[in-house]
Amino acid sequence: MSSVKKILKQIFPVVLLKRAHLEYNKLRIKTIDKLLFPEKSFQQADFRIRRDDYPFRLIPVVLGHLDERLQRQFRSNDDWTQDEYLLVYNQPCLIEPHYGWALSQDNQLIYPSLGFSRVPYLPKPDLAAKGMWSQPLEEFEELVSLRDTGEENYYHFYNDVLAKLFFLEEQGLLTPQTPLLIADALWRKPFFQYFLEHPYLKNRRWVVQQKGQYIRSRKTYFCKPLTHTPQYYARILDMVRPADRATTGQERRIFITRSPKRLRFIENGAEAEQVCRELGFEVVDFDEMTLAEQIQTMANSRYVVGIHGAGLYNMIFRGQQPMGLLEIYPPASYYPFHYVLVATQMGYAYDGLIGQPGTQKFSGGFYVDPAELRQRITALLQR
Repeated sequence: MSSVKKILKQIFPVVLLKRAHLEYNKLRIKTIDKLLFPEKSFQQADFRIRRDDYPFRLIPVVLGHLDERLQRQFRSNDDWTQDEYLLVYNQPCLIEPHYGWALSQDNQLIYPSLGFSRVPYLPKPDLAAKGMWSQPLEEFEELVSLRDTGEENYYHFYNDVLAKLFFLEEQGLLTPQTPLLIADALWRKPFFQYFLEHPYLKNRRWVVQQKGQYIRSRKTYFCKPLTHTPQYYARILDMVRPADRATTGQERRIFITRSPKRLRFIENGAEAEQVCRELGFEVVDFDEMTLAEQIQTMANSRYVVGIHGAGLYNMIFRGQQPMGLLEIYPPASYYPFHYVLVATQMGYAYDGLIGQPGTQKFSGGFYVDPAELRQRITALLQR
């Protein structure tokens, strides 16, 4: 299968392949997956915690200065709910390696095993998972699964993986000896290894699930805290090396660019960068920086302009100091709310700019009007 994927990537643009896979997965979810991987049913009483809340109602987001499309999007989020739960599964389950799905003994999918298990882009396990119960596997009497959709992305690492640890600790369910399951792909990420240096993580018992490795557990903790939890930002900040979060009083202005290889980039990037430089901004690419350098940069940045992406989550390392953020979105029918919510929670000034369709079809590129960019940045500098 991997060889087929390599061939397809050589023939078709990656953006097109992603769209095709999404449509294919949506169709599977509605049809064959229902037969191959039935959902295990849970009742409210099965959960130690199970509730919904409204993230956009917990803290008001200032919208009046935003593009009408963003205002419309974010106002609709007032009625959007986010779930929070804690399920202690006291029966044997199997955890597959590719995505972190857990299966019951009768091969039903345990949807609470992944925090965002119903997103349309998440595939179900390989069929081989159903035959693994009879195989000799590494087994644990008790296990906390930190597997999560998007776990290899450091935005999701902060917001969804580390947050699980904090959440379980608040419930009094963690000891340093409690086995914590993560994917090998996450373990090998430089950002994970950076935080692993801190005693809060270093002194724990990690179970690193290798590629192709199925794991059996007799008692398993699955949880999902509310998304975008402000008190967790402070805990993450406390885990940063003091030298990296030290401020120099520079009050930098930075523009975070992205390479065309990242599939979300500004086609007229040279024009955008020139506008930013004329307004006193440095151009930086976080892909070319270590996490420590990213933290140091953001901690000392008074104003930040950046293309929508995980790098903007580094704003939390600015701490309680003032910041102005301009997020640049590619044109779309949906605009993610992550960073307007985080910026509001942190007390930062926020604005958003929506780009225009690019000329390079299926490249992921888009166009930014230099005049609008200048106007937006100039307004931000007054806040």
